[in-house]
Amino acid sequence: MTARIPNSSWLHPLAMGMSLGMTADDPTQAWVEDVRRARRGDSNAFAALVRSMQRQVFGLSLRLLRNEGEASEIAQEAFLRAYQNLEKYDDARPFDLWVMTIARNLCLDILRRRQKVRMDDVEDHAYALGTGEANAEDNAIAKQERQSLEDAMNTLSVDDREVLALYYVQKRTTKEIAEIVGVAPGTIMARLFRAREKLRQRMQPREPSIGVAE
Repeated sequence: MTARIPNSSWLHPLAMGMSLGMTADDPTQAWVEDVRRARRGDSNAFAALVRSMQRQVFGLSLRLLRNEGEASEIAQEAFLRAYQNLEKYDDARPFDLWVMTIARNLCLDILRRRQKVRMDDVEDHAYALGTGEANAEDNAIAKQERQSLEDAMNTLSVDDREVLALYYVQKRTTKEIAEIVGVAPGTIMARLFRAREKLRQRMQPREPSIGVAE
């Protein structure tokens, strides 16, 4: 990347990766003022915007790309492009959805360039089960259940994985997902239904085949 953002230490790859497990309050109201300040050249205001949504941007990139290094680079590039195009941003649109759309499109560009895409799911540590109070047996069972879910997710397409991650992991509404993906909300609802059904089928235990003696 040739362009740089002033005081951009908060865009360091390590900082982006370490933020995956962070939680934050709803920053919607603060975004409006921070965007205005950032447009006036306040880099600290833009840094606040990055901190409020970097986990979601990095998390989606990681889900799609299955590579922490690439996901971190995409997250940085998405925020850089947002910074460079602040004057083009429509204030009537939620700022986080705008940045998420930028990141998603960058990820899709990478996936299109890959001749063979292998989408092995990465466990989202921010939503890992277990609180430290469960015993070893409970933790082992929870780990096995998570692994079964991850294995099932591995068999789904990129589109299915994307919509499930946005809806269940990031708690986005179908309207928000539709804006990020660029389709109608009804289409997202249909995709969710199909993706859930595929995942349910993958999660069903298979009965061993029994040969019939002649």
